[in-house]
Amino acid sequence: MDYIKLIAILFSATGFWKLVELLIRFRSDNRKQSAEIRNLNAQSEKQISENWIQWSQTLEKRVKELEAVAEENKELEKQIESQRERIVELEKKVDHVEKENEQLRNQLKELSKTQEHE
Repeated sequence: MDYIKLIAILFSATGFWKLVELLIRFRSDNRKQSAEIRNLNAQSEKQISENWIQWSQTLEKRVKELEAVAEENKELEKQIESQRERIVELEKKVDHVEKENEQLRNQLKELSKTQEHE
């Protein structure tokens, strides 16, 4: 009977240590898994911040390009405005010349009428 008690004690001690080992392994696996999750979160946050940096740099570059285009547009608008002013001046001159031409035609008609009567 002593052998049976001894075997029972041996199995129960072995079982107890297996249980302790399982608990320790479970706890370490949970810590490992938790550390891996934190590592993945840190990597994803790093990637997100790098993407934001890259996006903001691209956006800054685009803004600078648009500012350069805006300056060019201002110059073109100045040219267009000066051309409009020039067109208005030329239209006034054309109107004046047309009036002079009309007067000269009228004078020619009158001269031709007077010459016909003579």
